[in-house]
Amino acid sequence: MLKAFKFFDINDSGDLSPEEFAKAIEKIGIMIPTRQDLDTLFNIYDDDRSGVITYREFSSNLFGYAVGGSTPGKAGVASGDVLVDRLRKKLASRGARGIIGLARQFKIMDDNHSMSLDKYEFSKGMGDFGLGFSEGEIQTVFNYFDANKNGLLEYDEFLRAIRGPMNPARRAIVAKAFAIMDKDGNGYLDYNDIKGVYSASKHPDVISGKKTEQQILQEFLETFEAAHNMRSNEAPDHIVTKDEFDEYYNNVSASIDRDDYFAVMMNSAWNLDGSRVKKSGWSNTGGASAPASRGGQRQQTGAPAKATAKPENMNYSDKQLCEVMRKKLAARGARGI
Repeated sequence: MLKAFKFFDINDSGDLSPEEFAKAIEKIGIMIPTRQDLDTLFNIYDDDRSGVITYREFSSNLFGYAVGGSTPGKAGVASGDVLVDRLRKKLASRGARGIIGLARQFKIMDDNHSMSLDKYEFSKGMGDFGLGFSEGEIQTVFNYFDANKNGLLEYDEFLRAIRGPMNPARRAIVAKAFAIMDKDGNGYLDYNDIKGVYSASKHPDVISGKKTEQQILQEFLETFEAAHNMRSNEAPDHIVTKDEFDEYYNNVSASIDRDDYFAVMMNSAWNLDGSRVKKSGWSNTGGASAPASRGGQRQQTGAPAKATAKPENMNYSDKQLCEVMRKKLAARGARGI
């Protein structure tokens, strides 16, 4: 099994990236119908959701029990946090401390002007910075940035990783907003918390009869779940935890340089000083008056929306896929650890 793993580990980094995993699946003769299905199978093996599959994860999932031993070839690769901190310092030395400077550096790396970085563009950019990262370390940083695991680095992902989470002052403001919204003090926000604060009766879809007020308010709650769920590969449940609320504002905070601007934006969104007593609602344009995103504006993705084909149903269950992989590997002589 170790021999098979090393054969699949093309760049000898000690783990399997999504691209290496896809090639491995193809080599052993398993046909996966869509990219979504492939990502689902990858996540079965990626137990810690690190974006790469270690030898221990690979073997443990195949054999159905914990496999000991270290991951081969991993000793010389630093952690994602350490590598990103080195990159952060290098960017700062080039004057890229604020939003404008970071946007400029991202644009320089974006050779094809797609508003995202593929692995080649990212690797080339890391080489230009002269950090001396190995191929394995570049892959580690790339996976660290690629929060939605689509194989591309969007500017928002780049910005969020480089700027890091909110500082203590901003976290305190966000905690205050959460406490105000959490009417019953149960530690999460749900429909009952916001129905008395926001009115969806004037929303165009409610007026036209397409949706109910509750459906609109639940979609409003999904806004706060999106960033956290993307990182943890979870589905929205219309219940916003404190962690989800914080992660939403970690992303918003990354786009705002000054703490006082962040405070103004939060007060405008959540009426933290209590100056407004009127119930918020939807305008004729279909947007709620709060929360703001990206410094008070509706969040933009930075790239044109791409049409996606409806995924086909998977031919196998998760358990069956693992069994098929075991048989394919056994046919190649990889029966033992």
